[in-house]
Amino acid sequence: MTHPGELLSAFLDGEVTGEEQSQIAEHLEGCSSCQEEFENLNAARTAVRSLLVLEMPPGLIPFGDEMAEVIPLNRRPPVWIAAAAAAILALFIGIATILAPPTTLEVRLDQLSDQYGARTSMEPAITPRIPVPVFDRVAGPIE
Repeated sequence: MTHPGELLSAFLDGEVTGEEQSQIAEHLEGCSSCQEEFENLNAARTAVRSLLVLEMPPGLIPFGDEMAEVIPLNRRPPVWIAAAAAAILALFIGIATILAPPTTLEVRLDQLSDQYGARTSMEPAITPRIPVPVFDRVAGPIE
Protein backbone atom coordinates (compact mmCIF):
# COMPACT_ATOMS: atom_id res chain seq x y z
CA MET A 1 0.00 0.00 0.00
CA THR A 2 1.18 3.51 -0.73
CA HIS A 3 1.26 6.11 2.02
CA PRO A 4 -2.27 6.58 3.35
CA GLY A 5 -2.02 10.40 3.58
CA GLU A 6 -5.44 11.82 4.45
CA LEU A 7 -6.75 8.36 5.32
CA LEU A 8 -4.70 8.51 8.53
CA SER A 9 -7.10 11.09 9.97
CA ALA A 10 -10.09 8.97 8.93
CA PHE A 11 -8.36 5.90 10.41
CA LEU A 12 -7.85 7.77 13.68
CA ASP A 13 -11.54 8.72 13.78
CA GLY A 14 -12.68 5.19 12.87
CA GLU A 15 -14.19 6.30 9.57
CA VAL A 16 -12.53 3.72 7.28
CA THR A 17 -13.81 0.36 6.10
CA GLY A 18 -12.56 -2.86 7.65
CA GLU A 19 -10.32 -3.62 4.68
CA GLU A 20 -8.81 -0.11 4.71
CA GLN A 21 -8.31 -0.33 8.45
CA SER A 22 -6.25 -3.52 8.16
CA GLN A 23 -4.21 -2.12 5.24
CA ILE A 24 -3.42 1.11 7.08
CA ALA A 25 -2.53 -0.73 10.31
CA GLU A 26 -0.20 -3.02 8.35
CA HIS A 27 1.38 -0.03 6.59
CA LEU A 28 1.92 1.81 9.91
CA GLU A 29 3.91 -1.14 11.28
CA GLY A 30 6.56 -0.77 8.57
CA CYS A 31 6.61 2.96 7.73
CA SER A 32 8.28 5.28 10.24
CA SER A 33 7.25 8.52 8.48
CA CYS A 34 3.57 7.48 8.54
CA GLN A 35 3.93 6.44 12.20
CA GLU A 36 5.27 9.91 13.01
CA GLU A 37 2.44 11.58 11.04
CA PHE A 38 -0.12 9.39 12.83
CA GLU A 39 1.34 10.31 16.23
CA ASN A 40 1.22 14.04 15.33
CA LEU A 41 -2.42 13.71 14.23
CA ASN A 42 -3.28 11.87 17.44
CA ALA A 43 -1.55 14.56 19.55
CA ALA A 44 -3.40 17.34 17.70
CA ARG A 45 -6.72 15.53 18.13
CA THR A 46 -6.07 15.06 21.86
CA ALA A 47 -5.11 18.74 22.26
CA VAL A 48 -8.28 19.94 20.54
CA ARG A 49 -10.48 17.64 22.59
CA SER A 50 -8.86 18.83 25.82
CA LEU A 51 -9.91 22.45 25.25
CA LEU A 52 -12.41 23.90 27.69
CA VAL A 53 -16.03 24.11 26.60
CA LEU A 54 -17.39 27.53 27.39
CA GLU A 55 -21.06 28.13 28.03
CA MET A 56 -22.87 30.95 26.29
CA PRO A 57 -24.09 33.81 28.48
CA PRO A 58 -27.82 33.43 29.26
CA GLY A 59 -29.00 36.53 27.37
CA LEU A 60 -27.09 35.75 24.20
CA ILE A 61 -29.20 32.84 22.95
CA PRO A 62 -32.83 33.74 22.13
CA PHE A 63 -35.56 31.45 23.47
CA GLY A 64 -39.30 31.13 22.91
CA ASP A 65 -40.93 34.27 21.53
CA GLU A 66 -37.56 35.91 21.02
CA MET A 67 -36.81 33.34 18.28
CA ALA A 68 -39.53 34.91 16.10
CA GLU A 69 -37.59 38.19 16.13
CA VAL A 70 -34.39 36.58 14.87
CA ILE A 71 -33.76 37.48 11.26
CA PRO A 72 -31.84 34.83 9.32
CA LEU A 73 -28.58 36.00 7.78
CA ASN A 74 -28.42 35.44 4.04
CA ARG A 75 -24.83 34.96 3.04
CA ARG A 76 -25.36 35.56 -0.68
CA PRO A 77 -27.53 38.36 -2.04
CA PRO A 78 -30.42 37.16 -4.18
CA VAL A 79 -29.88 36.93 -7.92
CA TRP A 80 -32.36 39.70 -8.63
CA ILE A 81 -30.11 42.22 -6.86
CA ALA A 82 -27.25 41.49 -9.26
CA ALA A 83 -29.65 41.65 -12.23
CA ALA A 84 -31.06 44.98 -11.02
CA ALA A 85 -27.56 46.40 -10.55
CA ALA A 86 -26.60 45.30 -14.08
CA ALA A 87 -29.78 46.87 -15.52
CA ILE A 88 -29.14 50.17 -13.71
CA LEU A 89 -25.54 50.21 -14.93
CA ALA A 90 -26.67 49.55 -18.51
CA LEU A 91 -29.24 52.37 -18.19
CA PHE A 92 -26.60 54.84 -17.00
CA ILE A 93 -24.22 53.87 -19.80
CA GLY A 94 -27.00 54.22 -22.36
CA ILE A 95 -28.03 57.66 -21.09
CA ALA A 96 -24.41 58.82 -20.96
CA THR A 97 -23.88 57.63 -24.53
CA ILE A 98 -26.99 59.42 -25.79
CA LEU A 99 -26.38 62.68 -23.91
CA ALA A 100 -22.63 62.92 -24.49
CA PRO A 101 -21.64 65.53 -27.05
CA PRO A 102 -20.24 64.10 -30.26
CA THR A 103 -16.49 64.09 -30.37
CA THR A 104 -14.58 65.17 -33.42
CA LEU A 105 -11.11 64.07 -34.21
CA GLU A 106 -8.98 67.00 -35.17
CA VAL A 107 -5.53 66.14 -36.47
CA ARG A 108 -3.12 68.81 -37.52
CA LEU A 109 -0.42 67.98 -40.04
CA ASP A 110 2.41 69.34 -37.88
CA GLN A 111 1.30 67.18 -34.91
CA LEU A 112 1.13 64.11 -37.13
CA SER A 113 4.59 64.83 -38.47
CA ASP A 114 6.01 65.28 -34.96
CA GLN A 115 4.43 62.02 -33.76
CA TYR A 116 5.73 60.11 -36.78
CA GLY A 117 9.20 61.53 -36.29
CA ALA A 118 9.18 60.60 -32.59
CA ARG A 119 8.07 57.08 -33.43
CA THR A 120 10.67 56.53 -36.13
CA SER A 121 13.44 57.77 -33.86
CA MET A 122 12.47 55.15 -31.24
CA GLU A 123 12.22 52.15 -33.59
CA PRO A 124 15.51 50.92 -35.04
CA ALA A 125 13.77 49.04 -37.88
CA ILE A 126 12.38 52.28 -39.33
CA THR A 127 14.95 54.61 -40.77
CA PRO A 128 13.95 58.26 -40.84
CA ARG A 129 13.89 59.99 -44.19
CA ILE A 130 14.56 63.57 -44.94
CA PRO A 131 11.17 65.28 -45.04
CA VAL A 132 10.15 66.47 -48.46
CA PRO A 133 7.56 69.22 -48.60
CA VAL A 134 4.38 67.89 -50.16
CA PHE A 135 3.82 70.91 -52.37
CA ASP A 136 7.27 70.59 -53.96
CA ARG A 137 6.55 67.02 -55.04
CA VAL A 138 3.09 67.69 -56.41
CA ALA A 139 3.12 71.14 -57.96
CA GLY A 140 6.71 72.30 -57.78
CA PRO A 141 8.01 75.14 -55.67
CA ILE A 142 5.53 77.74 -54.43
CA GLU A 143 6.30 81.27 -55.61
